[in-house]
Amino acid sequence: MLHGTLIESGLENVYWGILIVTYPYISGLVAGSFVVSSLSHVFRQKVYDALAPLAVLVSFALLLAAPLTVLADSRQPINFWELLSRGHWPYSPIAFFILIWLGYIALMLCELYFAFRAENVRRAVAGGPRWRLYQVLALGNRDLSPKTADRDRRVLVLLSSLGILMAFLFHGYIGFIFGSTKARPLWASPLMPVMFIVSAMVSGIALMWVVYVLAMRYFGRPVDRSIADGLLRYLVLFILLDLYMDAVDFLTGAIPAYTQGPVAAGFQRILLSGPYAWIYFGLQLGAGIFLPLLIWLVPRWRKSWAGGAIMSAGVLVGVYAMRWNVVIAGQIQSKISQDLVAVTVPWFGFDSVQTVLGVFGVAFVVFLALAWLFPWKAWEQTATEESRAAEARSGTAQIPAQGGTVS
Repeated sequence: MLHGTLIESGLENVYWGILIVTYPYISGLVAGSFVVSSLSHVFRQKVYDALAPLAVLVSFALLLAAPLTVLADSRQPINFWELLSRGHWPYSPIAFFILIWLGYIALMLCELYFAFRAENVRRAVAGGPRWRLYQVLALGNRDLSPKTADRDRRVLVLLSSLGILMAFLFHGYIGFIFGSTKARPLWASPLMPVMFIVSAMVSGIALMWVVYVLAMRYFGRPVDRSIADGLLRYLVLFILLDLYMDAVDFLTGAIPAYTQGPVAAGFQRILLSGPYAWIYFGLQLGAGIFLPLLIWLVPRWRKSWAGGAIMSAGVLVGVYAMRWNVVIAGQIQSKISQDLVAVTVPWFGFDSVQTVLGVFGVAFVVFLALAWLFPWKAWEQTATEESRAAEARSGTAQIPAQGGTVS
């Protein structure tokens, strides 16, 4: 019974499966992609102006899809209402997450409004089949004066600054949940929140490189090399920081002289020489860190689109492997024997690969809807230079009572 069949005996079990692996992965993409959108507003890097609206849409779509993993993992999803209707916080970390998630959604809605307000007004003024929709998105605001545009920019700076803090809180609290769980030797580390945040930045930047290049190619537009290369430079910087965090985690987790016995024993028997050694060395470190760094060191590979794609794909795989090693590896270390708990991930059904793919499918559909709804394409500006100058002189733009152009 203690020989690899503990999960069947019921004495010990892996309660958090692949869906809980996916949840911190998606929330990390939320945080990382939002920080990418803030490069233009907060850090005043104008080269990313064309990327910021797309990054906001990606972050918001993933934010809406992230809780679906937790709901799908729950045997009774209706208990979600319990977290909203009863005051469990601050005693329940999950209830505290509800407050963070709702606050983040409110902030993102404000970000969407101010980021697209001016263009929504212009499209409503220009008429067309969707002018009423843009009028609703503008909330009746018709002002396109330079003073209002400057106000929008200041508000976006404030919202983006708060959003960075919220993104770190939204994802860092997951690391806090793992790091504060003393019953699991491989989880109980103060490094957990920082490691989660750093890896979130790495995965978010890689995702935005892929999304931006694919979007430009899909619409037949030239990819701005300065944006793509700039994202890869940030990606390498955060990969180096991630490598440093992995080195510190190794020294404080795998070396018996520097850590507690159960931590070192679990690290060595699971990640260094056990069943997840290939995930740790091959995917988390190999594909997620060393492969991108190797490509970056070769100028010919670094400047090619295939090289950038391999770097980004390797990072996305490596970060998911890191989430797997944290969530699953920490649970297969048995508490009552020297053996390891057996884990099987089904392809279909509850807590399966099928469910994970379904969550990503929902996020993709939500992103497509947002991309159709909001005018994120920089090359499809409805107002000409002459009309913009006229708007600046008049100070306002009137939305027509019916579809069509302004008389």
